[in-house]
Amino acid sequence: MSLRVLFTEYPDPYLNIAFEEALARVRGVDAISDTLRIWKNKNSLILGRFVKVEEDINLENANKFRFPIIRRFTGGGTVYHDEGCVNYSLIIKRDVRYPLDYLYAHLLKGTLLALKKLGLRPYLKNTNDIVVNERKVSGTAAGLRWEVLFLHGSILVDSDLQMLYSLLKIPKAHRFDPVKYRVANLTSFIKNVSMDHIVEALIWGYSRVFSAPLTFEEPAEEESKITEILYKEKYSKDEWNFEGSIKNETEINKKIKEILS
Repeated sequence: MSLRVLFTEYPDPYLNIAFEEALARVRGVDAISDTLRIWKNKNSLILGRFVKVEEDINLENANKFRFPIIRRFTGGGTVYHDEGCVNYSLIIKRDVRYPLDYLYAHLLKGTLLALKKLGLRPYLKNTNDIVVNERKVSGTAAGLRWEVLFLHGSILVDSDLQMLYSLLKIPKAHRFDPVKYRVANLTSFIKNVSMDHIVEALIWGYSRVFSAPLTFEEPAEEESKITEILYKEKYSKDEWNFEGSIKNETEINKKIKEILS
């Protein structure tokens, strides 16, 4: 089976996160093949599924600098997005032979290979943090829903790190290696690195992890339709983004099921 590559991105960060869930939903019914999405996002703060907003985010600064807060469907902490980041997502059908830690233990090899191709010496800490010279350059989050393994990460290329630190709270006590909260851009280690270099390296790295031919495609009709539903009825809603719940979830699922049937 081929690995489908998408470069789909929306000017609205709420749509971008809705599209992430749409990808997982459609892959779950085998309407698409395993997919690697590479994309950028506008200024935004992407909250983990179970995180409390006030614990991770400086709300005063988020409002001041007009950074929207959007809750994703996977776990993990809060991620800073701006146009100096390259984001990637892997959506693959679950195989019972693979435990959940396969997401990190195996799939992240693609990102490590990509950074090595660029001349770096990356390594993993805290299970899912990619580090160079004791500075975190990429964080990842993962989930298992709809019989799909979903992993997404963000690579700091030339982001506004001063803004990042002004928006995200660093916990006073934590159980992780503190490198999780010491970040750096790739531009600190590589001269003249471009977004295109990162994208090409990611595609190269994951083509080797999957050992599969690549197909470069546009979103399927089902993905686009489901994205619109999720955007309008879930990801644009404060009740989801700030409270982590949605009252009309049953109705949303019904509409999605009709599209996928």
